[in-house]
Amino acid sequence: MPKADDHTYELCVMRHGIAAERSIGQEDSRRALTPEGKERMEKIAGGLLKGGFTPSWVISSPYLRALETAGIVAEAVSPAPPVDRCEALEPGGTPEDLIAFLSRRPEHKHVLVVGHEPDLSALVARLTGAARQARFGFKKGGCCLIAFDGFPPRPPGQLVWWLTPRLLRKLA
Repeated sequence: MPKADDHTYELCVMRHGIAAERSIGQEDSRRALTPEGKERMEKIAGGLLKGGFTPSWVISSPYLRALETAGIVAEAVSPAPPVDRCEALEPGGTPEDLIAFLSRRPEHKHVLVVGHEPDLSALVARLTGAARQARFGFKKGGCCLIAFDGFPPRPPGQLVWWLTPRLLRKLA
């Protein structure tokens, strides 16, 4: 897998794993990962690490399925990086709010963010300078790596790689 060694800041953007279907009366924010979703995310986390990306900080949407996904990835790393919640990764959050959140911890140069579609597609489009209508279409557990020459990350960043969940599981 290509690396972003020539850059000073790496942002890995990941969609949460497979979650339970929404039930009547249940808040969307409370949907958990399914057992299959948890198992797949453990393999995906292994593939991410074997591929050469080791996060020093993990940031998640406060929605349960994203927090569980972030926790699984963080547990696969030794030592486990801190995991923080960020409202900018909730559905409807903005890239500018995420960048402001990232600026709170400038010492971390390898950051994983976990969120939701279609917001992640919009985030990646904004951060890479792609057209606003570009749709990257993250599958559940899929991710990409964007490299920046400095901090805070200023668009356009370089899209280093884009990996499907299936490929990440095979890397594991």
